[in-house]
This record gives sequence, structure tokens and C-alpha cells, in this order.
Amino acid sequence: MRLRMNVEDLGQIRLGWPRMCELPVSVQALQQAGHPYQRLWRSGRAVFPRQSRRLLELVPAHGDVPLFLAPEMVDDIDEAIEIVLSTPASRIRAELDAGRGSTRWSSWIDDLSRGRVKALHELGTAIRTYHDQVMAPLRLVHTRVVAAELSRRYHQLAAEGIAAMLNDLHPSIRWRSASLEVAAGPTCADVDLSGRGLQVMPSVWPRPGVALGWGQPTLVYPIPHAIWLAEANARYDGAVAALGVTRAAVLQALVEAHTTTSLASAVSISLSSASAHAAALRRAGLVASRRDGKAVVHYLTPLGLEVLTASRQPGSDRLAMAVRRRGEA
Repeated sequence: MRLRMNVEDLGQIRLGWPRMCELPVSVQALQQAGHPYQRLWRSGRAVFPRQSRRLLELVPAHGDVPLFLAPEMVDDIDEAIEIVLSTPASRIRAELDAGRGSTRWSSWIDDLSRGRVKALHELGTAIRTYHDQVMAPLRLVHTRVVAAELSRRYHQLAAEGIAAMLNDLHPSIRWRSASLEVAAGPTCADVDLSGRGLQVMPSVWPRPGVALGWGQPTLVYPIPHAIWLAEANARYDGAVAALGVTRAAVLQALVEAHTTTSLASAVSISLSSASAHAAALRRAGLVASRRDGKAVVHYLTPLGLEVLTASRQPGSDRLAMAVRRRGEA
């Protein structure tokens, strides 16, 4: 795909990250073994929510994601769901048909493409559950990763110029002779932006792409693995330094709620050790527990999630020391 850009377009290149449009592409990333977003999710021993499995019918492991699932410039989940569910059935049908190939539609997708209320309700439930159970626990780390990448690109843009930044985004993206060439799959197109400008967006999406269906033409490129490693590993290493290896592993496992028995199995420690570590983390305010019948269920508090995902910012060392003192009390 070739994007022809004039001087006015070059003056309107901007970096951005509309968070909710990452929801469907993150579903694709979770289906790709070895993707850093999937590894981050797996580190919490997470299970894909049953109520969100409809998304797996809509979003392929490879290829294009239906654009109606990615509302433009939206950061609020309620607004995103409202926009998705108000999509005309004709657009839903056209986008799903374009990505279907020879695959046969399920009866649910057929109902969705016809705009039937029950199918739309199930889609809304799938999106909300996925957001709450998959995206929300990873939000702080994900935001830090994106912030680090955007900061790097802003610095590069100021120091080296537009051409250098565009040529460094991905091997499949090249700036040549007033045109931006993107090897974004089988689609071939020659598009004149005609002064509309271009939004450049780092993403969990595993390959470059161009969204021309949005009001603002957008170049999407994958966040480099090195940024993921530097940011995500720093989060976990900070917890290890503050809590110790085993207790940090317990904290990480509790991204998903566990009984004492399942926690012991997840971290490969004894039942008594799991109970003791959960109690220590509870005293530190990082974990909360509730009784469910005869079992006790442990889960992260907001502070516990923050400790797992806190960035290297002023004051973080003091937080680590405070957690260590409270956790060992």
C-alpha cells in the first residue's frame, strides 16, 4: 500500500493511541504464541473468559481485524460498546464477509450480520467481559509500554526528523519519494492523503496496517519486542526485589483469583506456604481474601496490581522498600 503525502500531510503527522481500538487486535495477539502481549497475559496464568469466546469467532489469529470492533479515538468502554453495537448491519456483514475467505459462518455470526438483538447483546457482553478480565488487569503495564514507545518516537521525531522516524517504525514500512509504502498484506492500493494528515499509532497488533476507514487515516505498527521486555520485565523484577521470588510469584498468580489450594498448585508450593504468603501479602494491603463456602479465595487489591505494574518513576524505590517492610512484618 502506497500513501502519497504532500507538505500539508507531513505537517499533520501525529502520534496517538486510542486505547479502545486495541481491544480487538489484542484478541488477535492472544492467539499468537510468543507474542509479548500474550506472554504478559499468560504470566498471570489467565484463562480466556468463557463469555468472551464470541470474539474468537470474529477476530482471526492472523489477517485483518473487523474495523467495526475498533471504534476510533475512544477510551471509554461504555462508549466503545455503544458505538460497536450501533454499527449498521450492512457494514458488519461487509467487513466480516471480506475477512471470511472460504470459512463458513456460524449461526451466531449470521445473526450478528443481520443485526439481530440477541446476537448484538452477546457481542456487548463478550466485549465488556474481555475488557474487565483481560485488558483491565494488564492496563497499567500496557500503558507504560505504549508511553515508553511514544516517548522514544517523539524524541526521534525532534532529533532526526519525520523520514528517519517513519523508516525506523518497522522493516515493512518505508518512506520513499513523498510516499509511505506499507507492506500490509495482500491488499495493493495507491492512496493520496490529500491534506488529511496521518496518525501514527503503536499497537499490540503483530504487523503493520493502515486504517483508511477511520475519519483520520492511521498507520498502525507493532510495538517493538525490546520495549515490551524493558517495561514489562522491569515491573516484575521490581516486585521480586521488594517481596522475594516466591512471594512475587504468589502476587503474580493472584492476577487471577485463587483458593489457597489452587494458589499452592499454581506456584508449586505447599498449602501451608501458600496460606502464609497470602496472609503476609494481605497484611501489606496487596491481597484481599474472602470466604466462599469452605474455601478462602484470594485476589489482588488495586495496590497489589499497582505494585506488579509500577514503572520506574520517582518514588518507586520507596514504594518497594515500604512493601518489603510490610510484607515481612
